Amino acid sequence: MVSVNPFNSRKHFLKPDEKKIQQLVSICQDGGVEAFGAIYDAYVDMVYRYVFYRIDREEVEDLVETVFVKVWENIDKYRPGEFPFSSWLFRVAHNLIVDYYRFHRKHISLNENLPAHVNRSEDDPADWAGKQLNQSYLRKGLVQLKESYQQVLVLKYLMGFDTKEVAQMMQRNVANIRILQYRALKALRQVLQGQGMESNEF
Repeated sequence: MVSVNPFNSRKHFLKPDEKKIQQLVSICQDGGVEAFGAIYDAYVDMVYRYVFYRIDREEVEDLVETVFVKVWENIDKYRPGEFPFSSWLFRVAHNLIVDYYRFHRKHISLNENLPAHVNRSEDDPADWAGKQLNQSYLRKGLVQLKESYQQVLVLKYLMGFDTKEVAQMMQRNVANIRILQYRALKALRQVLQGQGMESNEF
């Protein structure tokens, strides 16, 4: 049985400065298209990674673009000060993923080849190969979990958000997120063991 840490290849994103983002949002709400371009640049890699682990790879890029179209169309509905912009943005992404599953009631086929967006290192082929193996198994495992388990694991372990931020995005309290996280990790471990892997993360 292969023993791996399925989360050891996660990319640590530099979180955008919330104050700067709020300023850009304010400009966008006044019709500033260029400011929205800056918001897009700040979040596109994070949104891509979030979507990548949740749906069929062939449709990831289309859904990511749809996320930002929806954000632009509804940015006037965001109320600065109520919660961070990232919480609102990932809620939009989550809702679109839910819609995706409603229209695609089928078993997801997964392509094991990782796109360049997902932290692919060309400098060290051996290191990249190990990461590819882990991410391939992780992705296969995640899609077998129920939706709330997928979401909490991707946000917490692959996106690097803290528990409070995850709670805001999932619209739950912190205690509930901790319980959900524990159950999701336990479920993922069972899935990975069923695939012949044993995780040392748990």
